Amino acid sequence: MLYDRMWFHKDKMAITLGGGDMSNWGRYLTLLPPIDGAWAATGSAYFTENPGQRAHMWDSTVTFHYMPKEYITWWAEVGYRHSDIPYFAGRGGVTPPGGNNGLPQYFTCMTGASAGTNDPNAAAVACGSAGVWYPDLRRSEVKLSAGVMVKF
Repeated sequence: MLYDRMWFHKDKMAITLGGGDMSNWGRYLTLLPPIDGAWAATGSAYFTENPGQRAHMWDSTVTFHYMPKEYITWWAEVGYRHSDIPYFAGRGGVTPPGGNNGLPQYFTCMTGASAGTNDPNAAAVACGSAGVWYPDLRRSEVKLSAGVMVKF
């Protein structure tokens, strides 16, 4: 990661440019997306973390800071992130129909019920005509953020 902040207007304004790169040949540094409420101990049928599965990601940001007083900072930021695998949540989200079903290690049916298996073919049979639900994961995302920081 590399970031640089440039100050101007008597140090009341600043622009920060930066970004980073990660090549992870075992996905051990890659956080598990919270698909159907998954976390590190449960795992997910939708995002495996097997040895040898790689993940290469990079990001870049531009942030504008306005600091009218010593104790307050207004900021606005645009960031872009990219991955060689589908990782970022798209418009369809990572929550199955009806909400999280409590069994994130298995595939989920379009009805919201768990398929009870992490094998995609067996899940298709278990879900029948309803079909298997899949999260909307994307390879990149753009985020616009704004906020205020106050020091107490």
